[in-house]
Amino acid sequence: MLKNELKDIEEILIEQEYSDSTRIAQINLETHFGQICKAWEAVIFSNTPEDTLVRYFHYHLDIISTISNTLSNSHDSETNVLLQNELLALIDHLRKYHFNYFNEDAIAPIAYHQRSIEQWSEDVRLLKSKLKKAQISAELKTSVCKWVEELNEINYSRRYSFREISYSKYIIEQMLLIDIFSDKADNNLISFLSSANFNHLAFLVYRQNKIRQELEAFICLDDKINYLHHQKATVASVPEVKHVVYNISWPSLKIMLGDWLQEEILLTEKSLSKRSEVAIPKIPLKMSVAHLSCLIRLLYEESVFATQNLQFIFKGFAGHYQSKRQAVISPGSLSKEFYSIDQHTAARVRDLLQRMVQRINRNFFPMAVAINATVLSYLSTR
Repeated sequence: MLKNELKDIEEILIEQEYSDSTRIAQINLETHFGQICKAWEAVIFSNTPEDTLVRYFHYHLDIISTISNTLSNSHDSETNVLLQNELLALIDHLRKYHFNYFNEDAIAPIAYHQRSIEQWSEDVRLLKSKLKKAQISAELKTSVCKWVEELNEINYSRRYSFREISYSKYIIEQMLLIDIFSDKADNNLISFLSSANFNHLAFLVYRQNKIRQELEAFICLDDKINYLHHQKATVASVPEVKHVVYNISWPSLKIMLGDWLQEEILLTEKSLSKRSEVAIPKIPLKMSVAHLSCLIRLLYEESVFATQNLQFIFKGFAGHYQSKRQAVISPGSLSKEFYSIDQHTAARVRDLLQRMVQRINRNFFPMAVAINATVLSYLSTR
């Protein structure tokens, strides 16, 4: 029968909180926690189903973390310090010997985080000193140092999981091995942090600002789009360490940076499209919107257009022409005038068409014009 192996410790702590009980001091902690480890071992070699074992060990890890945090918020008596050390040793035992059932994504107790900081304090000091002297850009240095400082902050606004604490230790150790004093120091550090899925927001912002700065060297929008596509392809090609990430609550660096680059590409393409539209000048007409609509209607009714879609026709004229008084014609105004032509407007357009017919006759049918002129002259003399 599976049970809570830490129940006795929980009950003693509750009793101690509401009274002056010192019963916990009377327990041989090393022996007691040794029995818990034996109980776990017995469960492993039992016929208990795998899914039950996962729940069992996850549950015990939660209990240990709760007790540990309770002790962290109480006075630091000698007994509490000993109990805290045994709890951390229990976590280490669970993680080392029963790692298949250890919940890496569970939030680590405050004391576990504190102990980790103490363990890597010398490495952090060396890393800070190395970064201070490194031949890397100030922005990159700031983004990395911000993360290093955050590691030393133990508060309830940002709690780390066991996976994130292990990840931090891995990053610190690897960064100490990187050559950040060469001419390619920036690229070396960026390459490592990218492949290690360092999805810290300060590093993401640094990558975005660096790309924006490099974009300023391009004047042509087509060149900018090509550069963004190249960066997106580069980001997509960078391998990632699986199941390793700085902050599990955020998407991977590859996803965040890739999605941002896709947005930048779309925005730049949209700017290019708008610039192309502005580059096409509208043809000015010495006609009013009413006269233009009347002319469109005549052409439409004579089936001059190869389409019967009036909205398409109105948009076409509005997009390529400007009237006598309006630099911008809306398809709506053309539509309104199209259906409300008055006699005055029709007369003006008829006059225009008559002049056009006369010009056609004069330019292309001169003989007919001469005959008509002779006939009119003969009739006027009679």
